[in-house]
Amino acid sequence: MRGLWLLVVTGGLGLAHNAPALPDSKIAPPAAQFGLPFAGEPGPTTWLLGQPYGNTIGAYRQRRSTYGAIQGIHFGMDFSAPCGTPVRAIADGVVVDVDGPHGSPPHNLVIDHGNGLASLYGHLLERPSIRVGTQVKRGQIVAKSGDSQFTCVSAPHLHLEIRDSSHQRLFNPQLYIAADWDTLALAGFGRTFERDLSDPRKWQQPDQQPQARRGAALLANFARPWPPEPRSSASYLSFGSFPGLPKPTSTLEPAAYTSRLRRLTSGGCCVDPRWSPDSRTVLFIDHPNASSQTAYYGVSVAQPATPKAYLPVAYFSPDFSYAQLPGSPSRFQRLSDDKAFSLETDGSPVLWAPGEAQMAWTVSASRGNFDVREGQVWVASPGSQARRVATVYGGGLVGWLDRETLLLSGKPDPKDPLRSLETLNISTGKRQVLAQALGFRSVKISPDGSHIAYYVAFDKPERTGMWLMSTDGHKQKLEWFGSYRWRDPKRLVYIALEPAKTHFLREYNLETGQSRVLRDLGKVSNDDWQASPDGSKVVFVNATDRNLWVAELPN
Repeated sequence: MRGLWLLVVTGGLGLAHNAPALPDSKIAPPAAQFGLPFAGEPGPTTWLLGQPYGNTIGAYRQRRSTYGAIQGIHFGMDFSAPCGTPVRAIADGVVVDVDGPHGSPPHNLVIDHGNGLASLYGHLLERPSIRVGTQVKRGQIVAKSGDSQFTCVSAPHLHLEIRDSSHQRLFNPQLYIAADWDTLALAGFGRTFERDLSDPRKWQQPDQQPQARRGAALLANFARPWPPEPRSSASYLSFGSFPGLPKPTSTLEPAAYTSRLRRLTSGGCCVDPRWSPDSRTVLFIDHPNASSQTAYYGVSVAQPATPKAYLPVAYFSPDFSYAQLPGSPSRFQRLSDDKAFSLETDGSPVLWAPGEAQMAWTVSASRGNFDVREGQVWVASPGSQARRVATVYGGGLVGWLDRETLLLSGKPDPKDPLRSLETLNISTGKRQVLAQALGFRSVKISPDGSHIAYYVAFDKPERTGMWLMSTDGHKQKLEWFGSYRWRDPKRLVYIALEPAKTHFLREYNLETGQSRVLRDLGKVSNDDWQASPDGSKVVFVNATDRNLWVAELPN
């Protein structure tokens, strides 16, 4: 099956797809494609795509510290994997460094490929036994993967870089490795790029990230970054010049919706779409031309036309009743009457309870191993004083199950070996553990708060895999694995992580335990898709033209 993952470049796959020019480099992407650093298919027991190369949110917030030496971006690509996973050479070459002066502790390895390029393998479990000067072949085992936090629990992964042989310039590995990146992105870190609100279309796809040079000036230092940094003092737009979302009419727009799959935008626009509460409008951040302003633009799914600016860039409650404007403290505004109040959330966006009468958020420590960092969970009503309701380690708030119950992920005590998914009643203080594992990924609560979907990777066999759990703690392991969203309280829609030329959207029915194919979506770019609140449609970024498309779903 491995041959299905290492694909010849045709059309929209790998190197030839929208590859940015390298104006200051004589090194072009090689004709002979590099391979992946791990053998076998990806999955929760083997390996998964982790943090991409480029202007990620995490790198941006550490642009002057951890990543400051190489222009403030994540200058490699991370592959999540259990400690001890065999690491393979991505191409033929000669070992030129073992534990050289290149960082990525606890151990690293560098292979020169003889064409002006070298590959670095970082965060290795132990010093590689292979010696400097050894000739290696593509696919040969050269090391074992480790953990950047030295625990094999906090962040087990391989950090892979592609550099020039002088170690002065670093390149995006996605442009050199022939793989089905859009499918690999269905499970992992997902959409993680910082946005510049002066130019929000810049650097928003994994293969559009900038080349980096050692010791040069920061590539990204935005006046108005999105998401904003904690305790940001940047200036963001107010509501004065925006009309707000269109009001629902008595005529149901879906009646005019005649195409099962249709394009909503043009010109390669835009990433990170979201739905209006009535499922009639798709919203996205854009700055379409020099005479416009950055805002949430919207386009009707029934009658696509030129997108209009409806709202300023802010965090919104699910019903768009409230907006949270960044700052320290954050400013909240009720859209119906512009009534405003302020609340210190340390820059964290709040999560709203059903009915939007209360909100909760996590304030996390910025240092320490990821699996033991303290997270304080706070709750407040609009206009009231906040109160701390819980402290967890290596996690925080997931969301609301109902108006009184929070779902938390983390450790009640930093010495606990496992994280927990647990409920917290904010009135009584009662906590109940629902599940335990080394870590929980992609935790999603059903619209009615009755079920929780999540997956566990690289844990014991009895805990690893894709899971569905009711809020009374009853669990079932699912046979499929991939990217998923809730369609309604009884149905999940998902795209399987499997070698494929196209992405089929499937539906899993909780009551029958059966799956069925709903729609062929072509290819979804970078796991960028969302189900509408009424469950009738999905919107996604098309991997071929990078525009927003909407697909109507059968009942």
